[in-house]
Amino acid sequence: MKINFTKSQYRALIDLVYLGDMMTNGIRAEDCIEEYEELRKYIYSFAKEMGYEHLIKQEGKQYYETREYEDSRVAEYIEEYDGEIFWTELASRLAFRDTSNLQNMLNEKMEGDTYLREAWKKENDYLTEFGENGLKNIRVNFDKKDS
Repeated sequence: MKINFTKSQYRALIDLVYLGDMMTNGIRAEDCIEEYEELRKYIYSFAKEMGYEHLIKQEGKQYYETREYEDSRVAEYIEEYDGEIFWTELASRLAFRDTSNLQNMLNEKMEGDTYLREAWKKENDYLTEFGENGLKNIRVNFDKKDS
């Protein structure tokens, strides 16, 4: 099979491969997903041919994104994604924690739909709070326990 890309399509492909690699292998120190790593190398191997050697450099059999590439529009995409995920994950985890605490406090098990509705209501409350105040009102209570 042969797939032809225009120069702009190839640039978009580089971005998608980079972003996908950040998602899957960016969090892994040594146990990277080799299948994806090999595909990234293969896609990057065409960078010079497509006129993007200023974005992707080859050293031996390895391919690296240049600083110019890392500072390009993909940095904005990552920052935007990370920001959105931070707030939604924080709201979701706090909401489910609070709902579990409420369930324990009431000493009765909530049915699945009731539990989810309560958690989603709390999640929306947190998202509203974070949207208005960011982390300004967040407090962490470190209990001092004798060892």
